[in-house]
Amino acid sequence: MNENSIVKGNYEIAKEEADRVDNEIIGVLREGKSFRVEAGAGSGKTYSLIKTIEWIQSNKQKEYKKSKKQVICITYTNAAVDVIKERLVPDSFIIPSTIHSFAWNAIKQFQHVLLDIIEKDDNFKNKEGDFEKAEKVNYTLGHRYKELGVQYLHHNDVLNLFVKLLENKKFRRIFSDKYPLILIDEYQDTYKPIIDEFIKYFIAGNMGPQFGFFGDAWQTIYQSNNACGLVEHENIIPIKKGSNFRSAPKIVDLLNKLRPDLPQVSAIDGFDGEVTVITCEDYVGERRKDRGFKDDLPVPELKNRLDDIRKSIRDKYPSKENLKSLMITHKVLAAHQGYGQLLDILNNGLRDKEDIFLLFFMNTVEPIYEALVDSNMELLFDTLKLNRFPITKKADKAQWKVLEQALCEAREQKSIDVLKTVINSKLIPVPPNIETYYKYYTSVPELMYDNITIKEFLDIDYNQFLSAINFLYPESEFSTEHGVKGEEYDNVVFVISKGWYQYQFDIYAPMISGTAPIPRGKEAAFERNRNLFYVCCSRPKKRLFIFVTIPVNGAFESFLTDLVGEENILTYSEFVNKNKNEQ
Repeated sequence: MNENSIVKGNYEIAKEEADRVDNEIIGVLREGKSFRVEAGAGSGKTYSLIKTIEWIQSNKQKEYKKSKKQVICITYTNAAVDVIKERLVPDSFIIPSTIHSFAWNAIKQFQHVLLDIIEKDDNFKNKEGDFEKAEKVNYTLGHRYKELGVQYLHHNDVLNLFVKLLENKKFRRIFSDKYPLILIDEYQDTYKPIIDEFIKYFIAGNMGPQFGFFGDAWQTIYQSNNACGLVEHENIIPIKKGSNFRSAPKIVDLLNKLRPDLPQVSAIDGFDGEVTVITCEDYVGERRKDRGFKDDLPVPELKNRLDDIRKSIRDKYPSKENLKSLMITHKVLAAHQGYGQLLDILNNGLRDKEDIFLLFFMNTVEPIYEALVDSNMELLFDTLKLNRFPITKKADKAQWKVLEQALCEAREQKSIDVLKTVINSKLIPVPPNIETYYKYYTSVPELMYDNITIKEFLDIDYNQFLSAINFLYPESEFSTEHGVKGEEYDNVVFVISKGWYQYQFDIYAPMISGTAPIPRGKEAAFERNRNLFYVCCSRPKKRLFIFVTIPVNGAFESFLTDLVGEENILTYSEFVNKNKNEQ
């Protein structure tokens, strides 16, 4: 048999394409030109970034170490910094850093310049602290205040000061000399004013540092943070990654229909995957009329249908496969999961895990209760952070058993009942600020806690906290659609519903394929909807279920039909019955 006639598998084809792209990146690096690696979902962006770093480490160490130059790799999170650090040799000249740390390290030595800017620009004036003239500028916790003559900066202050210093020719010369090469991971989420300055002063003139941008413009979903999105310039060489090592062929086919300018080849062999649209066109009841939710299903109906769909999927497919449900907003998810009241009170404090009671219940009370129920002494020991095991004799065991039973009852009541049970047991250390609020509950019940009184807050059902905690755990089966960027799951239920005016997939999704035109002045709204739609569709490895709770008609219906095929569009009843018959 002729060697060339052997049919290659998906993985082999995808791997060859990925290797070709990695070699192209190294080639551009050698030439000293700036480049942008446009890496679609599942294409192995991090792998290419690591390969690039390893090449630099092997080939540039002698040159850069001798001249005391550094290569900077800017990443979006501290976790990503740690991943890159693991690949570096000790005392490496390659420095992984978040954008804030990088900016501060670049400007902190220019104290006189910083003090002068802060003194003249009201945008940097502190709103709390003493009124003494600042003699030093520092950046630690990211909170702006002045203390003992030191002006501490806010996170955004650091970025904006960096932008201002880039306008200084002397600073740019020192900066360029120290950092000959700058790699930027997740470039699309980088602070736009900084990227604009990099292009203006360095890239446009083919001078200064060489830049390597790694990311995906279609995964820009944080526009509120002034993210830059697509970075383009004639002096930036675009490099496209055309492989997908995450998703099965049918899912990749869908992604290619959404994005024909970045076609991908699935690396998955032996499994085609599944893509299904589930509509609610069989619903005959009255739909919602309230603002922001017009024409959506009533909350109980949406919850029941989503629960049935999830059960149907779980019953049909292997139990070892995970299933994630993506919902448009935290508010919709909270209503579905039963912690809407708590979300209304804490708002971002819940999402960002900042509330002291949430943290105490999540990191102390619930793990201890789980340890007692499961007789898991190791978990109890780790949670309490003790130097000795808390149960050493029969009397200790009896005390903890009483606490277990008391918590079992209190967890079905109000939050104050759980707190009272814990404090009265004297077995669990309670943070001083929580003990103080506990006393205020009785002595000063009208004391405000966020937007309600401390009594009203602690009188909410503890189940609200339990539901929120279940959502916040990494293994949670539900998530907001914004919360899964960079994640992957075996199976995904992507819920298209109402609830946030910024996202109207029924209006904007048809514009992705040209089924509907993009109105003038709506380009930003279109990109916002397109990007989140793409991110959600690209999360599953095996199966994608698009559950549409709003009416499907007109351009939206045509778009979905073209996207998945008419045979793959089922009503809720048809889907549940079909799966039941196939089990």
